Amino acid sequence: MASSVRAPQWVSIGQACLMLGVNPATLRQWTKMGKVRVFRTPGGHRRFSAAEIEALSQSADLEPREALARGLVADLRAKYRAFAHSPAAHHGWLASIDENTRRRFHEVGDELLAHLGEYLTDGSPRQRQRALGRARETAAQYGMLAREVGVGTTEVVGAYLVFRRPLLDVLARSLSTRPELSSQLGRIMRDAERFMDDVLVGITEASASALPHHAREIRGHEPTGQGST
Repeated sequence: MASSVRAPQWVSIGQACLMLGVNPATLRQWTKMGKVRVFRTPGGHRRFSAAEIEALSQSADLEPREALARGLVADLRAKYRAFAHSPAAHHGWLASIDENTRRRFHEVGDELLAHLGEYLTDGSPRQRQRALGRARETAAQYGMLAREVGVGTTEVVGAYLVFRRPLLDVLARSLSTRPELSSQLGRIMRDAERFMDDVLVGITEASASALPHHAREIRGHEPTGQGST
């Protein structure tokens, strides 16, 4: 019996979780469902067949992170399309901008979604860092566009937070409906939150820069000064 639990044929529950990208609770649930077999050592410790765990990790039963992330971004894109026509997307200063400016904001938003997809699916740390850098540049464009139409930092951050909520909603719904993928979805959620935090910093920094002179004309304000009437 002792020889049957030696590495490399057998792995612990912790090693099996790392190989599968799931948490211990999910793996225990799978053993109860008969999806994966569990063996016990004479001391009562769980052991799993390394070959079986490896085969399961490569099977269609475990959705790769890339496919999972792409599906989430696609869901998010559809949610934003619907959200763009909701009353919340035409509230406050968003209600006062013209259609051309609204289109420009949508284009920047689409670029940010594309960068999010790149960041979540790129394999190497260098690729992910590049995607994050491109996202910061696009976020700065968003902040500068807001400044062009005379929108203050507080207002643009408020609007950004409104548009950030659908991301959290999509991830939370996926976590509740697909508990077997909680580990992968948890990592994606953490990465997405980091991405969105960096985007917020980029927007805020650009929005907080000096207000261009011509923005006053766009918003219909007169120059300030002692001689103004």
